[in-house]
Amino acid sequence: MRSKLIVVGTAALGVLAAVPAQAEMSVSVGGRIQTDYVYYDKDNIDMGSGTEVRRARLFASGNVADDWKYKAQYDFAGNEVTMKDLYVKYTGWDFADLTLGQFKQEQGLEVLTSSKYITFMERAMISAFVPDRRIAAGLAGNREAWHYAVSLFGDEEGSDTDQSEGVGVDGRVTWEPKFGDSQLHLGASYSWQQPGGDDTWRVRARPETHKTSTRLVDTGTLDDVDDIGTAGLELAWVMGPWSVQSEWMQQSINRKESNLPEPDFTGWYAYGSWFITGQSRVLKHGSFGRTKASNAWEVAVRYSTIDLDEDGVQGGEEENWTIGLNYYVNPYLRFMLNYVHADADPASIRFGTDANGQQIDDSPNAIGFRVAVDFK
Repeated sequence: MRSKLIVVGTAALGVLAAVPAQAEMSVSVGGRIQTDYVYYDKDNIDMGSGTEVRRARLFASGNVADDWKYKAQYDFAGNEVTMKDLYVKYTGWDFADLTLGQFKQEQGLEVLTSSKYITFMERAMISAFVPDRRIAAGLAGNREAWHYAVSLFGDEEGSDTDQSEGVGVDGRVTWEPKFGDSQLHLGASYSWQQPGGDDTWRVRARPETHKTSTRLVDTGTLDDVDDIGTAGLELAWVMGPWSVQSEWMQQSINRKESNLPEPDFTGWYAYGSWFITGQSRVLKHGSFGRTKASNAWEVAVRYSTIDLDEDGVQGGEEENWTIGLNYYVNPYLRFMLNYVHADADPASIRFGTDANGQQIDDSPNAIGFRVAVDFK
């Protein structure tokens, strides 16, 4: 697989070197700040109420030359510097753009929607299945109501070890036709990847709040993993101030030893939102964008579930209900209030067992408040 990455990269350089580059370089600076306040009403397991700067990002983007763009984005939350996006993009082809560097892999409607525009403070638990940002070479294009993407990726920046890194491929296609004032979104995606290093894999998810480091569902480290396949389906419908959104994902683990369990983890979510003041969410090119709302109120309700307790792996099962209320001062400043009821039944075996030797259950509640601002 690594030789394929080298061949693809060499071919891309050969093709693009023949393209003239004449435009002058431009720079645009932007960023986002998201500050959270979260209170947990715990059940059996400590969660840890408190405050945090959830995101503190700065980026520079612009043109390098004719048909060439770039972006460099870093996050400073948690008193650490983390690379997010760092890529160059060639836009001179009609059928697709070519992106080289670290960027989000195309899988999942909610994951691909920026944190600046998501409806709730945190994404649904199935985002734990998604590759997210990786160093990759990807093609993505749009044709009328269609959006399509394919990518060949390695690991994310910061995962350097003395062992070979993981590799994978993914693809996604969406269809977003308009019907008068309404718009439909249908999507499907698939990723295949091999883990790097010591052939281990782990899936875990927070209870759709971020202040806690506790994951009620957690597979622990799975050894001797050969490859992982993740399939996803997406549905959304925007009808003026009303919208619905749903996704289903399944992740299949293949092991090198036939006597080890090969689980199929699954999860899905569905939610509806309503702009009381009449605004509408914006769908474009396979994800949601900025809602042009000022002095606006939005309410939303989400149900989500994930099952990591399968085929001998005791990672737990969880279902959550989230109620959200958003106030938009303008398109760039938003206040968010979330109530989350989580029910892990059972929780991961990592939390031990009860008097009967069964995995324990846990049902915490959380109230979260966020101040979110972004600037170009």
